[in-house]
Amino acid sequence: MNTTTQIKKDQKQFEFTLYLNDNIIVQRYFNVIGYNHTALKSLDFKEALDINTEIIKFHLKNKTLDYMTDNSRQYYENPSYDQNKNNDKIKMVVKMNERVIGYREWDATIYPVKIRYTVDIRQYIYDIITRIQKCLSEKTDKLETTYLEHNLI
Repeated sequence: MNTTTQIKKDQKQFEFTLYLNDNIIVQRYFNVIGYNHTALKSLDFKEALDINTEIIKFHLKNKTLDYMTDNSRQYYENPSYDQNKNNDKIKMVVKMNERVIGYREWDATIYPVKIRYTVDIRQYIYDIITRIQKCLSEKTDKLETTYLEHNLI
């Protein structure tokens, strides 16, 4: 069998999407060469998603602090400055062939409206996707598949 054909067989179509409510903020498609289905049920995959979530939250927090510092006078005069009545949610979804394999959701109302409606995580996309790719292509013997003496797979 041709090496190129073998690589294409080993690739799976994956999708990373970040939403604000049901509006797409960023969406990227990627492949995982040497996909290991065992990785989906591993603690490593959970931790990869948790780290990616924390990266996005940290970015939003820093943007919020900068924005609040720049507009400190308005916040001093009106503590609800730049807020609205919406119950906004940020969702991070990872799919494999249209099936959701990873999902995180958190409250976006802790960020000012200007920050949550202008999210820009382009500088982190490479790291986020690479972390997912590495985890999903890891060999089974290197994955953590037990938790409190319970087998996860």
